Order: sequence, then C-alpha cells, then structure tokens
Amino acid sequence: MISSTSPSLLDGFVDWSILADPSTIETCRQSLKDDGVMLIPNFVTPAGITHLKEEILSCPHNESTQHYTPYQDQGDFEKYPASHPRNYKLHSSASFVGRKSLETTTKVQCISMYNDERVIDFLSNILGHKLYRSKDENGSVYSYRITSNHNPPWHFDESHYTMILYLQSSESGGEFEYVPWCRPTRSVDDEVGHDIINKILIEKDNNDDLIQQVQPQDGMLLFFAGAHTFHRAAPIQGNTARIGLVFTFSEDKVFRNSDDVKSSNQWDPADF
Repeated sequence: MISSTSPSLLDGFVDWSILADPSTIETCRQSLKDDGVMLIPNFVTPAGITHLKEEILSCPHNESTQHYTPYQDQGDFEKYPASHPRNYKLHSSASFVGRKSLETTTKVQCISMYNDERVIDFLSNILGHKLYRSKDENGSVYSYRITSNHNPPWHFDESHYTMILYLQSSESGGEFEYVPWCRPTRSVDDEVGHDIINKILIEKDNNDDLIQQVQPQDGMLLFFAGAHTFHRAAPIQGNTARIGLVFTFSEDKVFRNSDDVKSSNQWDPADF
C-alpha cells in the first residue's frame, strides 16, 4: 500500500500514479530480479525536471578528483598484495552537490522528494521488505554533474540500494553500465566481488556477456542494488553535462557511510 500525503508542490513534479499501478509494481519487481535494475521512464515530469535541476544548479558544487579502489577506499595492503583486485585503484572525477547544500535551498525540493513516504513505501513494496533512508549527512541525498572532462569509475556502493532520477542528458554517452547481482555479500573481502573486478578492470577481455547497459532518459527513475551490482556511468561526449539526483537506502535503520567512502567522494563543498 502506497502511503498518501497531503498535496504539495511535489505532486506536480512526478507522476505519483505510476507508483500505485499494480502492473507497474509487478513489472518493476520482475525487472529488478531478472535484469538487476528497475526503470520507470517519465516518472519526473517536465516541470519537475526544471524545478529540481534549478535547485541543484543554485547550490555550490564540489569538483572531486580522487584515486581509490572500486570499494571507494584506499585498499587493504595488510591482507592483500598490491597486485590483488582488492587493491586495484582507479582515477575518479566528478562534480557533486551534497545533502548539506541541498538542505539550504529555499524550497528544499530534492530533500522533500527523498523524504516523501510514497517513494520509500513503493521501493519497499517492490523488494518485499522494509527499506530505510540512509542517515548519512551527505551520501544519503546528492546530485552529480558529469562533463566530458570527468571520469566516474566502476565501483560497488556501500549502501544497499540506490535510486537515480535523471534530470539532464548529455549529447552522447553517459550510459549506465552495470554487472547485475554480481556480489553475493557487501563485504570488501567477498571473493566473487574480487573476481568481477579482475574480469572487468584488469583482464578486460570477453566482458560483453557480463556488462549490461541502460541509456538514461530525462525524467527516468532507475533503482538497483548498488552494493551487489558493479556499475559506473560511461564517459560522455559533448558540451552538455549529465545531471542526476541520487537517493540511497539501506536495510539497516541507522546506516551511514564509512569515513573511507565519505573522504573518497567529497560529496559536498560545505565539508571542504
């Protein structure tokens, strides 16, 4: 059952009726299970895209350039040799607006969307169990802005689940690339996760059958198990940045990102 809330400005930003449609619920549930992602095209309306994007662009952003492992940390050289996939490092660059900055806006529309009960009720319904919003002060809600100069790398998320609202497409490129349900646990010591990193990033051969792609569209909602899915945003081409709004969720009531992941992402300029 999708909880109802009092009418708000958000009611013109997204098509809430989609979330209450039984056929949508069943389709999303099956696609998440079979394909590893759940897609709802045109969930955000043209008006919603305009207002959410304006709010994001009104905030200061942080240009983050990092060098870290696919676990968004600096590796574990005590347990594994430097050549091990656990310690493989990549260059990362992106522009972020974190929760702290989004909370300072006049209408806090992005934060209100994250906190709307209809969103988390729908996602919990899809999964068949209760989800919780992340308690992280920045990683719970953030926006990214990717240009042709940026390099978002392959990685696993620390939070269980991730939802992306696509607000602006690049001229080309920027596909969501992923290897679905490829890590059984969330542990950085999971050997299956190590094997995926080795295949995708080190060997780099014969991966066409592993890597799946989604071409994002403005207004699309994408939801996936980021902790169990190896993923990245492919490089973009052209002068138009790709802009997305990211919400993270957990099966733990009090989930927060580790200090390693926080320092590796630098989501918000308020912290630096």
